[in-house]
Amino acid sequence: MRILLGFIFLALFSTFSLAKTIRETVPANKTSAVGAHATYGPECESGVIPKMKITQAPKNGKVTFQQINTKLSEKAGRCAGRPVKGTIVVYKPNRGFRGEDVFRIRFTMDMYDYGSAKIRNVTNKYIIQVK
Repeated sequence: MRILLGFIFLALFSTFSLAKTIRETVPANKTSAVGAHATYGPECESGVIPKMKITQAPKNGKVTFQQINTKLSEKAGRCAGRPVKGTIVVYKPNRGFRGEDVFRIRFTMDMYDYGSAKIRNVTNKYIIQVK
């Protein structure tokens, strides 16, 4: 599970500033990490943990958030390997449900742009295929 969480976190981290649709396939009757978000500053220091909010709940499951500590991937350039704090998006389908479920997550995060801090709001759509 730790490896899966790390992979999901690192895969999504490099593109966290763009609103997008995220598609994941998860097993029925199991809780799964389906996304992750974090920030870091210009000196590679961990930023403020993004504030997560469900804006459209799934019809056939439940979404929760968990804070994690991890390391940045090689996609972070000179910051690769540095520790950061973030949030993973966890989806649990209703017992016995199989099929497609959809939900939206909005999060607020600090963005660093040429030495000045800005706040960015992003909404991502998750399409989850439960098999």
